[in-house]
Amino acid sequence: MEDLNETILEAPETDAIIAAAETLPFLADRRLILLRDYPALTGRSEADDRLTAYLPSVPSSAVLLFYCVQKPDGRKKLYQVIKKLGGIVSFDPLKGAELTSFVTAAFKEHGKECDQRTADFLIFTSGSDTNQLLSEIAKIAAFHPDNPAVDPTDIKALATPTTEATVFQMVEAVVSGQETRAFQLMRDTLRSGEDRVFLLAMLLRQFRLLQHVKIMQFEKRSPDMIRSALGVPAFVAQQYTRQAAAWSGRQIKEAVNLCLETETAIKSGHLLQEGALEAVMLRLLLMRKNGK
Repeated sequence: MEDLNETILEAPETDAIIAAAETLPFLADRRLILLRDYPALTGRSEADDRLTAYLPSVPSSAVLLFYCVQKPDGRKKLYQVIKKLGGIVSFDPLKGAELTSFVTAAFKEHGKECDQRTADFLIFTSGSDTNQLLSEIAKIAAFHPDNPAVDPTDIKALATPTTEATVFQMVEAVVSGQETRAFQLMRDTLRSGEDRVFLLAMLLRQFRLLQHVKIMQFEKRSPDMIRSALGVPAFVAQQYTRQAAAWSGRQIKEAVNLCLETETAIKSGHLLQEGALEAVMLRLLLMRKNGK
């Protein structure tokens, strides 16, 4: 009877909402009325007074659910009424220790043991979207069905990397002077649909992070303090620290300025996208090679 007792409404009028809620369920205890991204919660419009006055008297035979993918506006009158009735349920994205536990538990359901460091490596590689992680976990767990534990090399070989993880690897290649690998990663990312301005912005972000690491090292902060300030897993903080050690503070500052000036020139129309990212990559590699 589920389909017969479910009504999905898109930006409905108040009369339609009330009519759906007042309709008795068919051979069931309740009926569900689902409103997706209702404009009076996520848009510029406001709910009329009839709807806000009706909410406290929704019959027990109806479940009226306002489902918002976008973050609802807490200043809206409708939001305040729902909140007063105790009807706000928030599904915030998992992060930190909760997300790590989610990954290890998901591997366990596949009969695999996964330690915290390996779980964090998967999160760093494939992102924090839980649906994507479940897909990656199923794929990795099926690769070596007889192995009782997940190996980081399996994640490196099988997990689909996010753009951020690819840029991190690209910076790693630049830091190490691996010109061929750096440009291959860049081309792979461009082929996946990202544009050069976005990649340049990500490259700028990475070098700014290295600049922060350099500053914290100058301030004699401990590795734990650096990791906490960056808000990343321990192994990522270690890699940032290693990357920063390969460059002088002046080099990193020049790299930041180069990326920033190029991005500004593109956005202001003084420089074409085509070739701009490649030119920055070549200058960074030359800077790393010459040590200046």
